[in-house]
Amino acid sequence: MTLTSKLWLVVLLLSCHFCLAQDNSGKKYLLQYKMQAGETIVTRVEHFAETRTTMAEHDESSRSQTTSQKVWEITAVDAEGNMTFDYRIDSVRLSQSIGDSEPQIYDSSKDSEVPDMFRPVAETVGKTLATISINQQGQVLNRDKELQTPQLGMGDLTIPLPNYAIAVGERWSVPREMRVKLENGEYKKIKVRELYTLDKVATGVATIRIVTQPLTPVNDPAVEAQLIQQLSKGEIRFDMDRGRLLSKRLDWSEEVVGFRGPDTSLRYDGKFIEELQDMQRTASRP
Repeated sequence: MTLTSKLWLVVLLLSCHFCLAQDNSGKKYLLQYKMQAGETIVTRVEHFAETRTTMAEHDESSRSQTTSQKVWEITAVDAEGNMTFDYRIDSVRLSQSIGDSEPQIYDSSKDSEVPDMFRPVAETVGKTLATISINQQGQVLNRDKELQTPQLGMGDLTIPLPNYAIAVGERWSVPREMRVKLENGEYKKIKVRELYTLDKVATGVATIRIVTQPLTPVNDPAVEAQLIQQLSKGEIRFDMDRGRLLSKRLDWSEEVVGFRGPDTSLRYDGKFIEELQDMQRTASRP
């Protein structure tokens, strides 16, 4: 084959690829949770946070790190695809330190002694925290008890999915409300939205970008300081064929100046990573 023929072949292949891309650009995808009774879905969750506070010439920092194994045991799936599962944490490793002090550490897999600060968490390990029913869009239909966990911008247990097919580049959002405490002791509601964008689809995996945006105007640094831990952004990978989360990563890196006067500042850095570990089949319950 001559050089000219090779060049024409490359041009032809690139042209075909461009045509295929153009043909597929408007394709729409329906994102849905899909699970089967008897499955056990396990994810590994890591959460790291560091807070630095400056008050005049005094600096203080604190760090926390949590690694846990989250389990969904699917107990039932009805004719409409609604899924019921028992939710529990099978293991947890907790670490927390303030300033230059030695970190307090607890690992449920090997430690018999539990520091008092971690006792409430340690007492929940291995126990069913809630029995939850969701539909295929990830909306909670029923739960037998509320999960007593702080809202730190990490989202709910499920990803809210649209109930219609969407194309790459399309967005959907979920409204939320947060409460902040004012200096006079009263509480104020701040409206925010979780904005999701279908970023790309490849080999059956949807990549979704997420960002939490305040809708209520905030001009008070004291209020901003309470919000920065809850305003996150990141990326989700969702298996469209098997209908479940593959991974979720959220990041924080924010600073507020003047939250308690002109010589004060608060900086918050953090990350949250959740990854699918394995799936197992267990005997279906009657």
